[in-house]
Amino acid sequence: MKYRIQIILLISVLSGFVWMACDKIDQPLVIVDQQNIPVNISDTVYFVDSVVVTEKQVLLEDFTGHLCVNCPEAAIMAHELAASLDHKLIIYSVHAGYYATPDPNPASLYTDDLTSETGEALYADFQVFVNPNALIDRVKHGGAVQVNPDNWQTAVNSELEKPNTANISLINAYYPNLNTVRIQVKSKFTTPLEGKFRLCVYIAEDSIVSPQKNNNPAVGPSPDWEDYIHRNVLRGAINTTYGEYFSADGTIAANEIYPKEYFYEINPNWVANHCNIVAFLLNEETKEIHQVAECEIKTE
Repeated sequence: MKYRIQIILLISVLSGFVWMACDKIDQPLVIVDQQNIPVNISDTVYFVDSVVVTEKQVLLEDFTGHLCVNCPEAAIMAHELAASLDHKLIIYSVHAGYYATPDPNPASLYTDDLTSETGEALYADFQVFVNPNALIDRVKHGGAVQVNPDNWQTAVNSELEKPNTANISLINAYYPNLNTVRIQVKSKFTTPLEGKFRLCVYIAEDSIVSPQKNNNPAVGPSPDWEDYIHRNVLRGAINTTYGEYFSADGTIAANEIYPKEYFYEINPNWVANHCNIVAFLLNEETKEIHQVAECEIKTE
């Protein structure tokens, strides 16, 4: 779907959002001013996708690596769980640590580098060190923030049972001639909460075909799965690993809308129409995630 600039934005930018449970925004479009367009913009066409989340969703950060023989089975299980939960479970894979290290030998199958600075920082900060493993809303389950695959479903269900405390609206506008995405996030906490809160915005790339070690022939070729499809690989943070405050001091008020906007040039080595933007709301002190939203980047 094409739109010509002056610039065209969703009418909700002017009037505020009507919050709906994880729905696409399907509103008329209006012409407003050009104040937020980069000065070097030369494109006249862009494509929009959007989502609004008002029910509790959960983030599973799957720490993995192409040399991890147990990781394919865990990843498949996680995505099957997400499908069974009507995708209220958001997943990205974090390639970090020893098992994600690319092999410097050009004759090796495992020369691809799927790591990221953000992923390595999370791996170190949360002291993961074992793959497969996951953070689930970065909440402690069974006394530990790291959750092994056997307990993923129980931990996810536990998080989904919690009352929703925040809503997120996420809009992506992709400019193909610039290979740049404009990201607009509007957050609203529905419950008064103590503490300081941050918005984190990440980008992930889905459907990367690259070899993967595997020790379970029941799920795919073993020991080397050469055409393995890596799902939603974390590529990096758009507003730093731990994001930024909603307000000047990080405190929030219930039912106030906090808008943020970012322009991000996509790495030309990535496939833009396989990329997704993930936005989540984080308690600075506890590191726990209160809400998460994911939206694809449309390129046509």
